[in-house]
Amino acid sequence: MIVDREESHFIFVVPKAHVHHGYNYIRHAGKPLTNKEYLQYWGKWVFFGDSEKLSDVARRMDPFVEEKAIPAAKYDREIIDAFQLGECVMCVYCDFRQREDVWDILSTIGVTDKMWVFEKETMERWMPGGHLLEKWIEGRQLSPGEAEKVRADAKRTFEKMFADEDAEFKGVMQ
Repeated sequence: MIVDREESHFIFVVPKAHVHHGYNYIRHAGKPLTNKEYLQYWGKWVFFGDSEKLSDVARRMDPFVEEKAIPAAKYDREIIDAFQLGECVMCVYCDFRQREDVWDILSTIGVTDKMWVFEKETMERWMPGGHLLEKWIEGRQLSPGEAEKVRADAKRTFEKMFADEDAEFKGVMQ
């Protein structure tokens, strides 16, 4: 199901069951991942394009998401100027152990470029001092006080999210 909420920068592709029943798509071999497994195995295929191209990929991918062959995806509604990429980004999420199967599907629907990134790496980039968070702060031209508040909020969020490594991962894509 393609979830396009105006208030969100991202457009999501998730199973209908996730939207209507709270289904946790962060799973492997039929079971939800723990926080420890999430940090070890969860990641995404990342590729770039204009919003029209990514919308087309999302439409083609949607049946595979409904079948749970691809767990979920999200893509930019529009270019984020702060990152100076000049293109929108699509992230197609899956467990590392299923990434080649997901890539095979993506390649059949026209995706040609690929880059694999573990979510742990992405989180490190969004933590205080991380490249993405600092680039975002710079791009937003935040005051030093505002920037410190953003850094402290990011640190608290990640600490809270992973307090119990054996707990089922409860984070959500935002």
